[in-house]
Amino acid sequence: MKRGEFSVTKFRRILRERGFTVQTFAEVCGVGKSIIYKYMCGNRPISAKNAARFAAILKVKPEDLIGNC
Repeated sequence: MKRGEFSVTKFRRILRERGFTVQTFAEVCGVGKSIIYKYMCGNRPISAKNAARFAAILKVKPEDLIGNC
């Protein structure tokens, strides 16, 4: 995955579907919630490594976090 392809809209939807809040997801990931908010606001590009890690935690394919709505 290239930087900038991360779909914030899909990420937010999947978080809700899986019952995560930003706080609980950040805790599971071992990062501060401010980092997750930066990804969600588009203020920080996500690396392929982190996208893959987030996908694994959310039990989706990394591709599910890419693209338009």
